[in-house]
Amino acid sequence: MGIGVGAAKRGDILTIRERILAGFRDLAFDVGFYRATMDDLSARTGISKRTIYRYFRSKDELVDAVVDELISGAEQRVFGAMDSSDHPVDRIVNMVSALSRHLRVLSPVIMGDMQRYYPQVWARIDRFRSEKARKVVEMLITGNRQGYFRESVPEVFITSLQAAIRDVVSPGFILKHNLTVDKTVTALFDIFLYGIVAEEARPGNDKGPLPPKEEAHKNNLIT
Repeated sequence: MGIGVGAAKRGDILTIRERILAGFRDLAFDVGFYRATMDDLSARTGISKRTIYRYFRSKDELVDAVVDELISGAEQRVFGAMDSSDHPVDRIVNMVSALSRHLRVLSPVIMGDMQRYYPQVWARIDRFRSEKARKVVEMLITGNRQGYFRESVPEVFITSLQAAIRDVVSPGFILKHNLTVDKTVTALFDIFLYGIVAEEARPGNDKGPLPPKEEAHKNNLIT
C-alpha cells in the first residue's frame, strides 16, 4: 500500500501532506472511499481537520490523489515489466503479473464505491485500462509477426480481447461474481494466452486428458 502513517512514527520524515495522503489511503483501503470520513482521518493521523482542509479542499481531492498515486505506481510497474524481456510472451506475462499485484488494493468495497459514488474515478482507471490493453495488442501483433503466436485471424482476436477487458475487468462484473481485480485480470489473460483446453486434453495427445480434479489442481483452479 506504500508508505503509511506508521512509517512516520518509525522515524521516516514525511511532509504533512504526505502524512494526510498516506492516512487517507490506508483508511480508504480499510473501509472504502465512501465510508472514510475526515473525522476518522484526523483521528488516525493526529492531524486536525482544519489542517487537513488546508492541503485538501475536500474528500474528493483526497480520492483523486490516491488514484493518482495508484495509477502512477501501476505505470512504473508496467514500464519495468516491458523492460524485463525481449520475448513478447514474457513481456505480456510480466506486465499482467505486475499489474495484478499492484491492483490487489482495489478490494470489492473500493470497486463498489467507484461504481456507485465515484464514477469519475472509475473513468480514469478505465482510461488507464484501455491504454494498457492497446499496449498488449501492440505486443501481440509484434509477437505474431515474429512467429511467437499461432496463426489466427488477428482482427477477431484483438477485438475480442478488447471487448473482454472492457466487460470483464469492470466493477459490475467483479462484484457480481465475487472476484478481485488481480484474480480477474490474471484469469482473463491466462485464457487469452493459453486457451481453456489443457495441453494433455488436446486432440492427438497420446496421454489423454487428466481427471477433472487433477487437472484443476494442475492449473491452480482448486486449492
